[in-house]
Amino acid sequence: MPEHFLNLTELLESDIDENAGKLINLETFYSLDPQKITKENQKQYNEEQSIAKKIEEIYNKGRNDPYTKQIFFSFGYYEVEIPVKEEEIELRSDYLSEENENEKPTTKIDRYPLFSLPISIEKVFEKGAGKYFIKPIDTGIQVNIGILADILGEDLYYKLIEEFGRYEVKGDLSLPITNVAIFDEIWDKIRAQLKLTDAKFSEESFVLNEMRVGISPKVNYFIADDLQKLSKYEEDDFKNTSLISWIEDENLSSKDEIPEEGELYFPFLYDEYQLRILSNINNNASIVQGPPGTGKSQTIANLLCHLAAKGKKVLFVSQKEQALKVVKDMLKKLGTRYLFGYMPDVGSIQLNEEDRLDGIAPQLAALESHIDELGYKIYPRRKYPLIVYKEEKGSLITDKSIKNIVEKKIELKQLFNQSIEAQRLFYKLYQELEDLKEYDFEISNPRLFQSTFSDDLRKKIIELKNDIEKLGREVRNYEKNKKKAEFDKLFSILDLKNNHYSELVRKIIDDIVKGGYDGHNKIFRSLKNTLQKLRLKNVRFAFPRELLDFIDDQLGQDISKIQAIKTMEELLNYCRYHEQQQELEKMENDLEDSLNSSGLSNKEFLQIEKLISKANFNEVKEKILRASEIHSQLNEIKIENPNDISLSLNGAEKTRQQRIAKYLQNIINKKILDKYKEGTSVRAIVRKLAKAFGKSKKAYRTFDRLRDNPDNFLAIMDFIPIWIMELDDASRIIPLGPGIFDYVIFDESSQCNIAYGIPAMYRAKKALFVGDSEQMRDDTIIFKSNRSFDELAKKYQISEDLQIKATGEAVQSILDIARLRGLEEVPLRNHYRSPKELIGFSNKYFYKPKGKELIIQNTNYLAYKNTNQIMVIHPVEVDWDKEVSERINVSEAENILDFFRELKSDKRYQEKSIGILSFFNAQAAYLRELFEKEGYKEETDNYKIGIIEGIQGDEKDIILYSFVIRNPDQKNKYIPLTGEGGDIRAGINKGRVNVAFSRARLQTHCFVSMPIEEIPNG
Repeated sequence: MPEHFLNLTELLESDIDENAGKLINLETFYSLDPQKITKENQKQYNEEQSIAKKIEEIYNKGRNDPYTKQIFFSFGYYEVEIPVKEEEIELRSDYLSEENENEKPTTKIDRYPLFSLPISIEKVFEKGAGKYFIKPIDTGIQVNIGILADILGEDLYYKLIEEFGRYEVKGDLSLPITNVAIFDEIWDKIRAQLKLTDAKFSEESFVLNEMRVGISPKVNYFIADDLQKLSKYEEDDFKNTSLISWIEDENLSSKDEIPEEGELYFPFLYDEYQLRILSNINNNASIVQGPPGTGKSQTIANLLCHLAAKGKKVLFVSQKEQALKVVKDMLKKLGTRYLFGYMPDVGSIQLNEEDRLDGIAPQLAALESHIDELGYKIYPRRKYPLIVYKEEKGSLITDKSIKNIVEKKIELKQLFNQSIEAQRLFYKLYQELEDLKEYDFEISNPRLFQSTFSDDLRKKIIELKNDIEKLGREVRNYEKNKKKAEFDKLFSILDLKNNHYSELVRKIIDDIVKGGYDGHNKIFRSLKNTLQKLRLKNVRFAFPRELLDFIDDQLGQDISKIQAIKTMEELLNYCRYHEQQQELEKMENDLEDSLNSSGLSNKEFLQIEKLISKANFNEVKEKILRASEIHSQLNEIKIENPNDISLSLNGAEKTRQQRIAKYLQNIINKKILDKYKEGTSVRAIVRKLAKAFGKSKKAYRTFDRLRDNPDNFLAIMDFIPIWIMELDDASRIIPLGPGIFDYVIFDESSQCNIAYGIPAMYRAKKALFVGDSEQMRDDTIIFKSNRSFDELAKKYQISEDLQIKATGEAVQSILDIARLRGLEEVPLRNHYRSPKELIGFSNKYFYKPKGKELIIQNTNYLAYKNTNQIMVIHPVEVDWDKEVSERINVSEAENILDFFRELKSDKRYQEKSIGILSFFNAQAAYLRELFEKEGYKEETDNYKIGIIEGIQGDEKDIILYSFVIRNPDQKNKYIPLTGEGGDIRAGINKGRVNVAFSRARLQTHCFVSMPIEEIPNG
């Protein structure tokens, strides 16, 4: 980059805390539209446009993959001619033509940047132009002389390192730098040493204002240094470290009992799968398989606290800053000071000012203030320093107090479960009762109904009811007879119900029929009547006088025989009427007795009869009894209000969390005091480290000195049990000592390559690899071809079976190697992030086939509009006039922007986070530019645009996918992704696909530019 485009002095004088960066001055490109370019400014415009395109490419690659890529600003280039090593000449000769075989090069000339600085590129849109700004993200200027190590030799090289260390300690190489002459001074020192070697250079070899901006995988000086040292160790040097698990089988397969909850120091909620981790925790190394959304970060946070409560020292590392931040934020919620030492990456765009304040440097700076707040008084001038502590009321939390609240929680949980079970039983019985609705009526006496009511008794009741109906009808009919009123007057005083006079009247009628007088002669009538009386004297004796007088009076009249019979039948009917009333009462009493013995009322019996008309007797009786039994069961069920219990349970859980936090705080406070009793040297170390940890990561000499004196770090390790940092920070800060920590926990270990992991494993006695073998690998070490391998194999005559090839699964993460080693592993199975429709793809194609099917716990649905769907495909009509590239789909990008506006205008989505993903860098870059031109910013508008590498370990409420391809012929654009052709990226990219489709919590939206049926398989 020519110096007139950027003022180097201004950049070096900048303060990284300033919001604005330094403008890359492409004035012609910024100010002119292409149509307004003239012949006079064409050359200038083209030059600036070329620079802008390169900067745009770097800007987008940095934004798309901030985890593994770093943008650097290099300046102060020097040119040097150095001899070529014999090995290099030998290798190169294999590729020289025969005629040039004698022209083997003996030297090589290169230009190298002497100084570099990690930066971020910011883009600001003003008046239709995107302007680029460079902003330093670290204060330390790195001096790059590693390339000269071989030519200088060890003595001269380390002499220069020592010189630069003095500049570093004085702060001469930390921004802001006002004395730029320091850089010429450094070059002069390098020149002085180079003159003692075979290198060739001149005064013009160094140009301070030669500047370049580039992007490369993140590398680490300290990890390289660690690996170099470890390569010289013997096997016995690894005995007390987790690295022994790679070479020895001992203590890799033990299974411990999981502690009771009262002995468990998990402050956050957990499930049975997460708890199983403790069964493997005492192995030298073990694995936790944590698929997306299974609570992996919460599990790590719980485990860190549990180990800290057990007096263990734990190093928690990852190559992903986001993974560390999530766990750090969880631990922070406990409010336990000095529970963890967090090393934030000051240059990470993922972090904010609050994250930086959570770092270890501010904590250490405030340590003495913390001691004062606790009421400790230090009297250091005594012969033996005295520390007095005024115990705060209620501050003493013991493991017993934790067990007490756990017991209460268990009781509440049992009560809650009983309440839920009671509710479930109530609902089940209620549903059964609904099915028995026809049979659900009250039975007067269920016991008698069950024991006595039979089909025979039912038939008897039916017969009685029929007889009563028939007899009652006869009685009612007679009551309409006019003779009844006459007879009532005549015989009102007689009791006709309880005597069977009708039978006596029948005998008189029978006698009249046989010998009754039918003439008019009174004498003969009298004689006939007298003879009748004699014949029927016994019958007549049974009649009351009133009836006899009526009979004699009627038969003594001058009436015909027929008339006499009719009159007697009328009397018989009257007597019969009263006797029937008696019979009716008896039958009704019999009916009542039968119903009572059956336990039924007449109404209940009629209901049963109605049911029996549709089913058999036994089935009806059984269902009626079941309905009655259900009512009894429902009445016996006592349901406590589960909401009230839940509130109490939540309160107990919160109290448990608070007690664990306080318990941890007490342990830490005691350790701080015990350490401070050692005197002023400890306090001096704390102050020194607080200052050092606030320095640039590139302050190599500062950290070399700290690492060379292990007591510096070990002093504060004694009271800060958990250390959270990226893997390169572990090598930068922590002395390379065996088993300094009890445990090292790797998060996102599928993204951790073995070179980064080995130094951290050496620093701990036991290792736990947490990750997901179905997700992405670290692809920063992917090999592009076999040529380099072929060269080495040829030179050193390596047999075919031992050669590394750039195919298949050649790139392995530390998790892959741990699995191949056969370490014990615990899978987390409960998925909490997404409803089953969203996680279904990953579950079907990645987890279920390998016996790791996820158990979906999330039923939180937010359907899109009135579609009743949470997975929506948006067909995109391609505007071919706008399309310019196979890797950029303008139509999809514009549709996504419109859709984003729609979501943000809907109240339901205004607070929701949105991820916009593509498998192509170019499409992600175009989307970002489109959004930024509209005034949107990822940091303020709660969205993120990126490729898949940029979102592993992260999640969003809503994910929008841009698939880019517009016709089946473009399928080959996905070959690097799907691994067709058997290239090395196949295994890595299966994980990439899994990551892509497991990020959403609520909805996914796919923008597709071709009919679904035309999308090629695979």
